[in-house]
Amino acid sequence: MTTLNVPVSGRWLARSRTAGDPRLRMICFPHVGGGGAAFHSWLDALPAGVELCAIRLPGRENRLHEPLLDDPDDLFAHLEPVLAPLSDLPFLLVGHCSGSVLAYEYARRLHAAGGPRPAMVVLSSTEAPPHRRVDDPLHLLPRDELLDRVIGYGGMAPEVLDDAGLMAIFERILRADYRAVERLRYSAGPPLDAPITVIGGRHDRFTSRAAMAAWSEETTGEFSLHLLDAGHYLLREAGPRMADVARALLDGRARP
Repeated sequence: MTTLNVPVSGRWLARSRTAGDPRLRMICFPHVGGGGAAFHSWLDALPAGVELCAIRLPGRENRLHEPLLDDPDDLFAHLEPVLAPLSDLPFLLVGHCSGSVLAYEYARRLHAAGGPRPAMVVLSSTEAPPHRRVDDPLHLLPRDELLDRVIGYGGMAPEVLDDAGLMAIFERILRADYRAVERLRYSAGPPLDAPITVIGGRHDRFTSRAAMAAWSEETTGEFSLHLLDAGHYLLREAGPRMADVARALLDGRARP
């Protein structure tokens, strides 16, 4: 069984222990309010040789008492030096929901700087840039409306809902994360040359198939869209698909 641990490199990453030397690295950007634990359910499905590196932003998990980051430029100023050493192996950039916004922006920044090219960019439960709308920012919603929206997305642990103290902490994290994501404007430039894979839920009430299929315009490489029997929050259901993606890259069956 694969487990996550906090690496020597710092608090920003939760990294899986793999048997032997890893041959492929999966860099995961969690959804708003999420942390490294968001990707726990994938660990047992991933093939040997894959190291999962889940980003853990300040203000949650073992960083609960650190100041939250709510500015996208500040966030990337801190994050990019942490991620740069991870490109010594072939790597995927993976984002779930709002984490896809950060994963895609990081890919754009690498592309613009002539940096290392991801073997693949995997995004889930999110619309392509032409369909992205931030006219009604969630971080400005009243408390009850904000929490109702997040509960509607799914994935919130029942113990958080039942604990007023935890909900107060969670609300602060949500607002900071949403401010960062909603203030972010994608870096300009040509489409990526890395393949893009999009995973979505057939029963997603918040993102349409057309909006997800439009990601095909954001790459000159291969594009694929996979719809699962799931709703908006589909991390658990996506585990086998992510294992297939990793296995194909390890075996050379997927063309980076």
